[in-house]
Amino acid sequence: MNEEENNVSTKNRFTALMLCWFLGFFGVHRLYAGKIGSGFLFLYGTIVSVLAFFACRPIGLMCLITMLALVANDFAFIAFGQFKDCYGKMMSSDDLYR
Repeated sequence: MNEEENNVSTKNRFTALMLCWFLGFFGVHRLYAGKIGSGFLFLYGTIVSVLAFFACRPIGLMCLITMLALVANDFAFIAFGQFKDCYGKMMSSDDLYR
């Protein structure tokens, strides 16, 4: 095994991308990558944002927009192949038959 293979995660980039697209607000893509703490922070942030939206619409809307920006940032990082797993390894390629 060379160094390049050692630096590649067992997690699939396409799977992380789809999880981010459909369940990004809940942090599922981060949980998939092993980033447990930030995954639960995404979930917590979304719950607090929704509750804040029902309590005070302008503040809740700002919180939801902030969460959207965080999810969009992660989506871009995954799409361009720069997202790393919890061990600092790059996600594997989109080869589904590996």
